[in-house]
This record gives sequence, structure tokens and C-alpha cells, in this order.
Amino acid sequence: MDALRKLEEFASFHLKASSAPLERREAAWICEYVFRNFPPEEREEKVLEFLEKRKSGFPLAYLLGTQPFHAIELKVTPEVLVPRPETEELVENLLKVLPEAGTGLDLGCGSGAIALALAKALPHWRFSAVDVSPAALSVAKENAASLRLEDQVSFYLGSWFDPLPEDSCYDLIVTNPPYVGTKEEIDLGATFEPPLALFAGEDGLEAYKSILPEAARRLKKDGLFAGECGPYHGSALLELAKNAGLTKAKILKDASGRDRFLFAAAE
Repeated sequence: MDALRKLEEFASFHLKASSAPLERREAAWICEYVFRNFPPEEREEKVLEFLEKRKSGFPLAYLLGTQPFHAIELKVTPEVLVPRPETEELVENLLKVLPEAGTGLDLGCGSGAIALALAKALPHWRFSAVDVSPAALSVAKENAASLRLEDQVSFYLGSWFDPLPEDSCYDLIVTNPPYVGTKEEIDLGATFEPPLALFAGEDGLEAYKSILPEAARRLKKDGLFAGECGPYHGSALLELAKNAGLTKAKILKDASGRDRFLFAAAE
């Protein structure tokens, strides 16, 4: 491992000479990735290239091509949103209440994070996953194949419920839809992510306005709807859920104490 150590020393020297801060552990991950994936004569050049990209705000997950999520490892590309810890919390909240077997639908699946994490934890469940982006759906299918979950998760290309059979109903409908308002500020890293996966109209609620009315019709008896949302959307989402016919609606908080998840059931 002397070669890797020398590469890390090279990166450390470069960072000391730079005015832009970067976590030491991130530099170490970049060095390890370059060491494993490039021949010796290209490594220093690639380390410099990756460090410069990272200092510009380019997401680390896109540089490394993977992102840990719950109990799985996902391929990620700039065509999909980088899975966040809050979405892991959504999965954890669901695993506390879901039965041993059932059928689920993941709307706007992106990399497949939610459906695949749930499928991994719940082997007797079957999921459908929908995304409007062909590139995102391709990544999700690759992740399903690498995790050997193709038999548990089926993928559909289209907008929300449109590509699904008209009579399909589910025990669970889950979504992490776009929920950022077009006038909201976003962090630097998010500027590199697909706008289609981030923005939902001026108020950030356009996706939910499309999803919730149909979700009420598509849930089985005692079925559950769960979705991630913005921290200022709680009261508006409760009203939308009520108007859509979803009862027992509540907003759950994330680990930082902010409103983050809508849980509801159909009448």
C-alpha cells in the first residue's frame, strides 16, 4: 500500500497549497478510488482533477460513482439525485410499521434508493418503481441487477401513475418527489443535480398536487402513503392529503427536528 500512501501524501500537499477547504477523509476516498481504477501513470493527474471538481462543489458521490444508502450501495450518476440521509430516515420509519409482505410503489424512484432498500429489507414484498427520466431509470435498473433484486422490483418509464395498469393498487405508495420551490436557495452541491428531481413549481408542491389525489385511489384497504417533503410544507400537505381523501395524515420530523415526512392512509 506504499503507492496509495504516496498518492494520499501528494493529495495532502496539494490541499495545503490550496485556499479551498476540503475534508481530509474526502481526499482519502478520492485517492483510494483513483488508486483502484486508474493505472499508475494517470493517478496523480486524476487526483488533481477530482480534487478540483470536489472543491467546486461537485458531489462526491458523482466523482466516486456510488453512494451508501441504508444497507445497500447504489450507483449514482449526474442523471439522478444523490440519496440523502433524510431519505434513509424515511426508509427506517417505514420498516417500523410495514407488515412482512405486501406490494409497494415508489414514485419518482431516481436511483431506485427507496424501493431497493425496502426490497432488500423485506424479501416478501414486491415493488413497482416509476420515473419519468429514461437515464434515471437505467441507473435504477443497474442497481437492481447489482443487488440481485430484479425479481422483487419492476420498473416503469413515465410520469407518476401514467405508465401503470389502470387497476393497480398497492399496500404502500412511497415517494421522494421534487419539493424545492423554484425561488428557494439550494446548496452548492445541488446545483450539479438534475433540476427535474429537485424543483416542483414556485411553492415546491406541484408534484404532490399531482400525486395525492391519485394515490388515494390506488391504495388498498389499510394501505399507507409516505412521502418526503420540505420543512415548510407540513400544514399545506396535510390540507392536500385531506382534500384528496387521505385520512390519519400526519407529519413526522427528521433527525434535526424539522418537518420532513407525510404519512397518511386512505378512507
